[in-house]
Amino acid sequence: MNVLVNVILMLCNMGIIAGLMLGGMLVLRPLLLRLLTAQQRTWLDMLGWYGTGMVNMFGLLGWIHILPVTFRDLITPRTDGGTFDLPAYLPANYRGTGEYIMALPGGKAVLVELTDGVILALALVWLAGIAALTIWMWRRTRRLKALGRQGELLSDDDPLLNRAMSRRDSDVPVGVRLCQNLPTSFVYQGGEKIDGKRHDMIYLQAELPPQRRELVLRHEWNHLKLCHSWMKSWANLVLVLWWWNPILWAAYYYFCRDLELACDEKTLRDLERGEQRKQYAQTLVELASGKMLWGEPLAFGECGAVARVKAVLAWHRPKRWIALCRWCFFALVFLFFVGGPKNIPYLTEDVVWNWKQAAIEVELSKDWTPTGRWLRAEKDGDITLLAKDTTGKWHEMSYWCNTWNGTLVRFSNWETLSGTPDLTGFQQGLW
Repeated sequence: MNVLVNVILMLCNMGIIAGLMLGGMLVLRPLLLRLLTAQQRTWLDMLGWYGTGMVNMFGLLGWIHILPVTFRDLITPRTDGGTFDLPAYLPANYRGTGEYIMALPGGKAVLVELTDGVILALALVWLAGIAALTIWMWRRTRRLKALGRQGELLSDDDPLLNRAMSRRDSDVPVGVRLCQNLPTSFVYQGGEKIDGKRHDMIYLQAELPPQRRELVLRHEWNHLKLCHSWMKSWANLVLVLWWWNPILWAAYYYFCRDLELACDEKTLRDLERGEQRKQYAQTLVELASGKMLWGEPLAFGECGAVARVKAVLAWHRPKRWIALCRWCFFALVFLFFVGGPKNIPYLTEDVVWNWKQAAIEVELSKDWTPTGRWLRAEKDGDITLLAKDTTGKWHEMSYWCNTWNGTLVRFSNWETLSGTPDLTGFQQGLW
């Protein structure tokens, strides 16, 4: 039971990390909008979606500690003592019902009461939310794919495909269907199996005029070239797993917007004539609905219609020195969000808690009786226990506490002090 609870607490800690990382990027978003391209912002966002969604990747990125202070330094009050040094906001070692220390960014400790029943109830609610979201998204995906498969599959030598797509760059076959009564054009990675091969599929609205159809096809094809389908699928998986974190929902919305903005930028760069760019902007005005699909497909009309139209109208090819400056700033921000502290011991409150939970019988000298005891715990696990006897003399004993598992090791027997010790940092109690 305790092993299962520890896994749940680890997943909760990962969900908190993801929220803090993506929340930090949301705070910086006004600055990032000015200084980074949309595609650079999507790569940066993947540090939050992919870098915290996989424990081994989080640990690997933690070694890239180049800047004096990183974002992880600021949000990590302690680590779990494991291989990947995950921040341990919630306790990483559950030992049954009792009070535990929750560590907030900045090092503030908060006592929380954990019981088997409470953890089980929260786990069931968590799993129920995952199941509900998974079923909802799966059913909608199934409906969209079924609607798209009714369309006409274009042949490989179709003029539209030759004008809009250079499929020599793709390792995976790509198919295009023209579909009647489609609400919006969209793309699915690995959407269909044709002639025994898995194809990435682009579904286009058949009602579009030829010029609009080519522009929309360019857009959806660029999603595949930029690996946006994979990015959104992974972010969607992380969102479903940690649905209880509201920061992830806001971050996912703006991440999807950046995916569309990045694809617009790529499409505009590919268009040779200014007239085509004007037509692309007009196509966005006519077709972009601004509605979020909250799922895997990447749709032409999805997410942030007003922002996308404004960005397209304001777009121009950047000068080389501006592009270089953007890459330098991107590298700086990237380094700020990677690199993390390692092996941060638990807080002083954790050491005291471990001492109390251990319930050790302190061996007292037969020659004296204590009238009180004082305990001081250092961050590195050192514990000093003071006791005052009935004659007024002070005695001292030293312990070391392994803050990862609570094991206590005595370093010395009781020693009689020559004077009155400094009680600064000590807590009084009958331990």
